[in-house]
Amino acid sequence: MTIIFKNVGELSLQYLKHVYDIKAGTLLLQTKENRETLDSIVGFACRENPKRHFILINKLIGRYTPTAPSLMRATYNKLAEKIGSGTGCYVVSFAEAATGLGAGVADSLARAQNEPVYFQHTTRHKLEQELWFTVDEAHSHAVNHMFYKPSDDLYNEIIKSKKLIIIDDEITTGRTIKVFLSKILAFLPDLEEVVITSIVDLMDQNNQLQTLDVAVPIRYVSLLKANISLQKDPSFNPSLPTKVNAGLDHSASIASVGRCALRMPYNKCLNAIKSEQSTLVIADGEHQYIPFLLAEELEKKGVEVAFQAINRSPILVCDEIVNKVKIAAKAEQTEHYLYNFFPENKSVFVISEHEYDGLLFSEKIQYHEWRG
Repeated sequence: MTIIFKNVGELSLQYLKHVYDIKAGTLLLQTKENRETLDSIVGFACRENPKRHFILINKLIGRYTPTAPSLMRATYNKLAEKIGSGTGCYVVSFAEAATGLGAGVADSLARAQNEPVYFQHTTRHKLEQELWFTVDEAHSHAVNHMFYKPSDDLYNEIIKSKKLIIIDDEITTGRTIKVFLSKILAFLPDLEEVVITSIVDLMDQNNQLQTLDVAVPIRYVSLLKANISLQKDPSFNPSLPTKVNAGLDHSASIASVGRCALRMPYNKCLNAIKSEQSTLVIADGEHQYIPFLLAEELEKKGVEVAFQAINRSPILVCDEIVNKVKIAAKAEQTEHYLYNFFPENKSVFVISEHEYDGLLFSEKIQYHEWRG
């Protein structure tokens, strides 16, 4: 797949109108980009969620569709280039979809400069760590985000940060980011800039960050800016699945690879994937950064590799979602999902935080222990 990156600010002032007929209704996307560029970045499907009916299927982050690690890295590098280098960068992203994106951009930033870059993501996992604060994401099926205080060895460096980079795969109104900023800024007295970063920026006139009264300048970075609206089909009335995972995960969870901050890039030894044929690497939930690094290293050896992730977001099989595998979660009788799963003629490796039976959903699947 070829992705076409363009500088939105240099394009024509006239918006193009793109119509998508999806199961939920008629979706209108207005942007300065042509259809070829749009189709290389996003598609659309429908949530099993009465709060928000459509979902952007991002084709660059290895979330809902199998994606080459090299394409993911190109995306990280492009966003990092737009953000620019600087002293003391603190990168934060939102669970669950953007944990891998945030880590990847932080990784690319760290590799491009000699200055410290710290990364942390919100989480829906309960840890035996000091909670910094919580953030609610009103439109999500799983509302609560936990944000833990960074580990002691990183905390004193993070609070000296000059640049706060907040990353999400898509930003619709900025409400969740506004809530996050209202809580985090008090802990970052030396901050000189906030950079709101996304692949798709849909805020336009709906930007709730415009009403946030802060002294720190806010800059916006994205690969695609657009307006979006849905004329809903009156007959489309989804409800959440009965086994959807909407609460906190109380199972044993690792704090050291993002939930309590991490100095980038990750520099500990990883157990390399051994495969000589076309390979599918499957990450699990919020644990996306380490699987990406392993998939990327395998691809660099000349193996054809695709990356995707198991996630808790309930989506209908329609439009860009061709198939759906339900996977028993390890706690509380809930289920997670893998979309657009095509294992035929591939070696398939699942990389989770901990091995557990629910992930071994096919005889063809191998659990890969990532620790070196």
